[in-house]
Amino acid sequence: MLRSLQAGIVLAFAGSRANVARTILSCAGIVVGVGALIMVVTAGELGQRYATAFSEANAGRAATMDVTVFDAVSDLDAFEEDLGRAGALEVSVHQRTDNAPPLRQGDQVFRDIDLVGVDVALGDIRRINLVRGRWFTEADLDSRAPVLVVNEALANELGDFSDVQIGSDQWTDVRVVGVTQSSVYERGWYSAYLLNAPVSGPMLFGPDWDPADRTAAQVSYVARIDPGDSAAAEEDFGEEFTDRLASASRRWGIESRDSIMAYRSDNSEMTDELIGYLSMGLLGIAVVTLTTGLLGVLNVGLVTVRERRRELATYRALGASRFTLFVAVVMEAVVVSIVAGLIALALSWLLVAVAAAVIGNLMWLPPDISMTVPPSAALVGLGSAAFVGLLAGIIPAIRALRASVVAGLRE
Repeated sequence: MLRSLQAGIVLAFAGSRANVARTILSCAGIVVGVGALIMVVTAGELGQRYATAFSEANAGRAATMDVTVFDAVSDLDAFEEDLGRAGALEVSVHQRTDNAPPLRQGDQVFRDIDLVGVDVALGDIRRINLVRGRWFTEADLDSRAPVLVVNEALANELGDFSDVQIGSDQWTDVRVVGVTQSSVYERGWYSAYLLNAPVSGPMLFGPDWDPADRTAAQVSYVARIDPGDSAAAEEDFGEEFTDRLASASRRWGIESRDSIMAYRSDNSEMTDELIGYLSMGLLGIAVVTLTTGLLGVLNVGLVTVRERRRELATYRALGASRFTLFVAVVMEAVVVSIVAGLIALALSWLLVAVAAAVIGNLMWLPPDISMTVPPSAALVGLGSAAFVGLLAGIIPAIRALRASVVAGLRE
C-alpha cells in the first residue's frame, strides 16, 4: 500500500505539471477563497488585539473598577487598605482636579489642562502607551518638584521640557518625564498625569492638604480586581464591591453607603463579543467563497478524468493498482489546492504589508501590535486548501475507478 501511495503521489505531480492551464484555472477560485479566509483570521486577530489595547489604555485592563467617595475621607491609608481587602489587586488614585492649575514655559501659558493625579500603580491597571520618555517610578515620589507625564499635544507645544512650571498663585518648577499617546477619550486637547506625591498633594486635594493628616474632601480611585471575582460580573453597577467597601467605611469616616459609588469601567467582554460577531460574519463570507472554489476544482477534476480516460486506462493496463489511481486523482486536486493556498498566502502577506505601511503613516500603533499575517491564519489557510482539494478529488477519483479499462484503451 505504501508503494501504491508513493506511486499515486508521483503521478499526481506529473499530471499537474503536464496540464498547467488546467491547474491555473483550478487555482483561481481556491486562491480567492483561501485568501479571504486568511485575511479574515488576520483581521480578526489584529482587530481583537487592537480593540483590547485601546480598551486597556482608555478604560483599564480586564476587571477595572472606578471607585468614588463623595464625602470627606478621614484616613486615605485605611481606605486604600480596605480597597485591597475588598479584592483590589492594584490600586491607584485617579483624582481629576476641578480647577487645574495652568502650566507655563517662558512667556507661554497653557490653561484648561485635563490634569489627573495618579499613583505609580496606574501603569499596572491601564495600558500606558508612551511615545517617548518613561512612566512614573517609586523614586519619583521623593522628588522635590511635581512630576508629570504629558500627552503628545501638550508635549509638542512644550518642546524640550525645560523651564516648565505649574501654579496658580505662585509658580513651581515641574519635571516632565514622559509623553503618552493622545486619546479621543481625553477631556481636553491638553492633558497630563500628575504623580500623587507629598509635593503635589495640595494640587490634587486642595490647598489645606497635609500629608501627615491624610484626609480628603472627595476622592476617586481605580482598582483592578481578579476577572474571576464575582464582583467583576457586575458590569453596570458594582453593588457587591460597594457592599464590601461600605462594610468597613466607618474606619475612614463614611457613615452612609450612598456616599460610595463603584462600577466596572472596562468593557473587555463587550469588545471581545463584538469582535467575535464580526469575525463570524466575515468567516461565513470566506466559507462561501471557498465553497465556490471547491466546486470549481471539482468540476475541473471531473472534466480531467473524462479527458484522461485513455491515460488512466493505460496505467491500469501496465499494472497500476486501483488504489494508486485513486491516490493519483485525489492528490492532483490536493496539489492544485495547496499551490493555490501558497499563492493566496503570498498575496495576503503582500496585502497586509502594504496595509501596514499605509496605516503606519496614518495612525500610531502600540509597539506590541504588529500588522502581519499570524501563523494561525497561515495554518488555517493552507489546511483549508488541502481539505478542499481532498474533498474535490474524491468524486472524480471514484469515477476514474469505475471507468472500463477496455473502453479507455479503445479511445
